Amino acid sequence: MRFINIKGYHDEDIAINVDNITSIRRSGNYIIILMSGDSITTQFTDIQSAVDYIQRAPSISLSV
Repeated sequence: MRFINIKGYHDEDIAINVDNITSIRRSGNYIIILMSGDSITTQFTDIQSAVDYIQRAPSISLSV
């Protein structure tokens, strides 16, 4: 399981499990990440940028 941080459309921090992403699509002016059971409206400007970020983003690790 790999978690990354993204910024939601309203500037909220969101940790997502990249294994649960089912698709990324444009809806009007928004790029939406669809996940099993949820959808997240993002600040990405196009699908390619979203995919590139998801592939390159550092994983979140928990320090104990």
